[in-house]
Amino acid sequence: MEISSEGVAALMKREGRRLNAYQDERGIWTIGVGHTAAAGLPHPAAGMTIAADECAAIFKADLGPYGAAVSHAIRVPVSQPEFDAMVSICFNIGVNGFAGSSIVHRLNTGDVNGAADAFLMWESPPDLAGRRRGERAQFLSGGMSPRAAVPAPPVGSTRWLQASLNRLGANPRLAIDGDYGPEGSRTRAAVAAFQGSHGLFVDGVAGENTIAAISAALGG
Repeated sequence: MEISSEGVAALMKREGRRLNAYQDERGIWTIGVGHTAAAGLPHPAAGMTIAADECAAIFKADLGPYGAAVSHAIRVPVSQPEFDAMVSICFNIGVNGFAGSSIVHRLNTGDVNGAADAFLMWESPPDLAGRRRGERAQFLSGGMSPRAAVPAPPVGSTRWLQASLNRLGANPRLAIDGDYGPEGSRTRAAVAAFQGSHGLFVDGVAGENTIAAISAALGG
């Protein structure tokens, strides 16, 4: 699922845009909606100007990783406005913040209204309160039909492992596909990285000690 053109327009309005290149507070050349060379082409430079439609296209491309993060985190069907609102807050609070949020937890248990209210948990600093109310309203405009909760994968399963490592900040994020993969796969590499950072024997295999350590790191 991808953010809609309406979702892009709403988020652009929240973020603001500048069609002429400028240097941000760190001296980095920026254009459009916070677009820098780190996000890919085009590379902003002094004197660069873009049209409004070009700005929208660049911004939509920049939103790709955030849309992917929402898709990976949510395990129930969602409407387009719900998806757009979640991409908006994910763009603002970051991939890891969104993945571990009550929005994700509540929506995945089928609590649509609770997920909508969870947007308001991110109202700090106070100047974000209006944005959060707008995102909540956008989310609710998709309807309030109840969703069947998708059971969480069993503890210790590969899907649980992938979802847990994502919550703990796996980078790059893992697909929740239940495929552990051969030596050198992303899942094994993420397991090995976790083991190395938690004083465990590093072999990329999610044995009993590794699973227990991941559960503890999750607070479970």
